[in-house]
Amino acid sequence: MGRQRQFFRLSAAEQQELQHYLLLPALLRRQTNRAHTLLDWHAGLSAAESAEHLAMTEGRVYALRRAYQRQGLTAYLNTQPGGGAPTKLTPAVESALLALLSRRSADAPRRWTLRQLAAYLVAQGHTKSICPVTVGKALHRLQLLLPGAATSAGMRAA
Repeated sequence: MGRQRQFFRLSAAEQQELQHYLLLPALLRRQTNRAHTLLDWHAGLSAAESAEHLAMTEGRVYALRRAYQRQGLTAYLNTQPGGGAPTKLTPAVESALLALLSRRSADAPRRWTLRQLAAYLVAQGHTKSICPVTVGKALHRLQLLLPGAATSAGMRAA
Protein backbone atom coordinates (compact mmCIF):
# COMPACT_ATOMS: atom_id res chain seq x y z
CA MET A 1 0.00 0.00 0.00
CA GLY A 2 1.37 3.42 -0.97
CA ARG A 3 1.77 6.44 1.21
CA GLN A 4 -1.18 8.71 1.79
CA ARG A 5 -1.10 11.95 -0.22
CA GLN A 6 -0.13 14.88 1.96
CA PHE A 7 -1.63 18.26 1.15
CA PHE A 8 0.67 21.18 1.60
CA ARG A 9 0.45 24.93 1.16
CA LEU A 10 3.19 27.52 1.26
CA SER A 11 2.36 31.03 2.36
CA ALA A 12 2.74 33.80 -0.22
CA ALA A 13 5.85 35.01 1.62
CA GLU A 14 7.37 31.51 1.53
CA GLN A 15 6.61 31.16 -2.18
CA GLN A 16 8.26 34.50 -2.84
CA GLU A 17 11.29 33.53 -0.73
CA LEU A 18 11.68 30.31 -2.72
CA GLN A 19 11.41 32.15 -6.05
CA HIS A 20 14.10 34.65 -4.95
CA TYR A 21 16.24 31.79 -3.65
CA LEU A 22 16.14 30.07 -7.03
CA LEU A 23 17.43 33.26 -8.68
CA LEU A 24 20.62 33.26 -6.60
CA PRO A 25 23.77 32.73 -8.68
CA ALA A 26 25.81 29.54 -8.37
CA LEU A 27 23.26 27.37 -6.59
CA LEU A 28 24.17 23.71 -6.46
CA ARG A 29 21.80 21.12 -7.84
CA ARG A 30 21.20 19.92 -4.28
CA GLN A 31 20.01 23.40 -3.32
CA THR A 32 17.70 23.86 -6.32
CA ASN A 33 16.24 20.40 -5.74
CA ARG A 34 15.37 21.36 -2.17
CA ALA A 35 13.48 24.45 -3.33
CA HIS A 36 11.76 22.69 -6.23
CA THR A 37 10.67 19.84 -3.96
CA LEU A 38 8.66 22.33 -1.89
CA LEU A 39 7.26 24.11 -4.94
CA ASP A 40 6.20 20.78 -6.45
CA TRP A 41 4.59 19.76 -3.17
CA HIS A 42 2.76 23.08 -3.01
CA ALA A 43 1.58 22.58 -6.61
CA GLY A 44 0.01 19.27 -5.60
CA LEU A 45 2.48 16.93 -7.27
CA SER A 46 2.85 13.53 -5.67
CA ALA A 47 6.24 12.43 -4.38
CA ALA A 48 6.57 10.11 -7.39
CA GLU A 49 5.80 12.95 -9.83
CA SER A 50 8.22 15.28 -8.05
CA ALA A 51 10.90 12.58 -8.04
CA GLU A 52 10.51 12.08 -11.78
CA HIS A 53 10.50 15.85 -12.41
CA LEU A 54 13.68 16.37 -10.35
CA ALA A 55 15.46 13.12 -11.31
CA MET A 56 15.55 11.90 -7.70
CA THR A 57 14.19 8.87 -5.94
CA GLU A 58 10.79 9.00 -4.33
CA GLY A 59 12.40 8.24 -0.97
CA ARG A 60 14.63 11.29 -1.34
CA VAL A 61 11.59 13.50 -2.00
CA TYR A 62 9.94 12.19 1.17
CA ALA A 63 13.17 12.77 3.12
CA LEU A 64 13.33 16.38 1.91
CA ARG A 65 9.70 16.96 2.84
CA ARG A 66 10.33 15.61 6.35
CA ALA A 67 13.44 17.79 6.67
CA TYR A 68 11.38 20.86 5.78
CA GLN A 69 8.74 19.95 8.38
CA ARG A 70 11.44 19.54 11.06
CA GLN A 71 13.56 22.57 10.22
CA GLY A 72 11.35 25.25 8.75
CA LEU A 73 12.05 27.07 5.50
CA THR A 74 15.14 29.12 6.34
CA ALA A 75 17.06 26.29 8.03
CA TYR A 76 15.91 23.85 5.33
CA LEU A 77 17.31 25.98 2.51
CA ASN A 78 20.57 26.72 4.34
CA THR A 79 21.38 23.19 5.48
CA GLN A 80 24.93 22.17 4.68
CA PRO A 81 25.65 18.63 3.51
CA GLY A 82 26.72 16.45 6.38
CA GLY A 83 28.41 13.15 6.91
CA GLY A 84 31.61 11.68 5.73
CA ALA A 85 35.01 11.71 7.32
CA PRO A 86 37.31 14.68 6.96
CA THR A 87 39.83 14.33 4.19
CA LYS A 88 43.21 12.86 4.99
CA LEU A 89 44.63 14.71 2.04
CA THR A 90 45.86 17.77 3.91
CA PRO A 91 48.08 20.40 2.30
CA ALA A 92 51.02 18.91 4.22
CA VAL A 93 50.36 15.47 2.75
CA GLU A 94 50.01 16.95 -0.73
CA SER A 95 53.27 18.86 -0.41
CA ALA A 96 55.07 15.73 0.85
CA LEU A 97 53.71 13.81 -2.14
CA LEU A 98 54.80 16.54 -4.52
CA ALA A 99 58.26 16.67 -2.95
CA LEU A 100 58.60 12.91 -3.31
CA LEU A 101 57.52 12.96 -6.93
CA SER A 102 59.69 15.89 -7.91
CA ARG A 103 63.00 14.57 -6.60
CA ARG A 104 65.10 11.80 -8.01
CA SER A 105 66.53 9.31 -5.63
CA ALA A 106 68.76 6.37 -6.44
CA ASP A 107 67.17 4.18 -3.82
CA ALA A 108 63.57 5.05 -4.75
CA PRO A 109 61.77 2.90 -7.31
CA ARG A 110 61.30 4.47 -10.73
CA ARG A 111 57.61 3.62 -10.70
CA TRP A 112 55.42 3.84 -7.64
CA THR A 113 52.10 2.11 -7.22
CA LEU A 114 49.39 4.03 -5.42
CA ARG A 115 49.66 1.52 -2.59
CA GLN A 116 53.42 2.15 -2.30
CA LEU A 117 52.88 5.91 -2.26
CA ALA A 118 50.20 5.60 0.44
CA ALA A 119 52.46 3.35 2.54
CA TYR A 120 55.35 5.79 2.12
CA LEU A 121 53.25 8.75 3.30
CA VAL A 122 52.17 6.78 6.38
CA ALA A 123 55.70 5.48 7.08
CA GLN A 124 57.13 8.99 6.91
CA GLY A 125 54.54 10.21 9.42
CA HIS A 126 52.71 12.59 7.10
CA THR A 127 49.37 10.97 7.96
CA LYS A 128 48.12 8.13 10.17
CA SER A 129 46.46 6.39 7.25
CA ILE A 130 45.49 7.17 3.68
CA CYS A 131 43.72 5.21 0.99
CA PRO A 132 45.55 4.54 -2.28
CA VAL A 133 42.51 5.94 -4.12
CA THR A 134 42.94 9.23 -2.24
CA VAL A 135 46.60 9.27 -3.23
CA GLY A 136 45.51 8.72 -6.85
CA LYS A 137 43.17 11.70 -6.65
CA ALA A 138 45.99 13.83 -5.24
CA LEU A 139 48.31 12.73 -8.04
CA HIS A 140 45.73 13.59 -10.62
CA ARG A 141 45.20 17.05 -9.12
CA LEU A 142 48.95 17.67 -8.81
CA GLN A 143 49.48 16.66 -12.43
CA LEU A 144 46.75 19.08 -13.50
CA LEU A 145 48.21 21.92 -11.43
CA LEU A 146 51.82 21.26 -12.36
CA PRO A 147 51.92 19.43 -15.69
CA GLY A 148 54.95 17.23 -15.91
CA ALA A 149 55.79 17.44 -12.19
CA ALA A 150 55.31 13.74 -11.57
CA THR A 151 56.47 12.58 -14.98
CA SER A 152 59.58 14.75 -15.04
CA ALA A 153 61.02 12.75 -12.18
CA GLY A 154 60.21 9.53 -13.97
CA MET A 155 57.85 8.43 -11.22
CA ARG A 156 54.39 7.56 -12.31
CA ALA A 157 51.77 5.77 -10.26
CA ALA A 158 51.03 2.44 -11.87
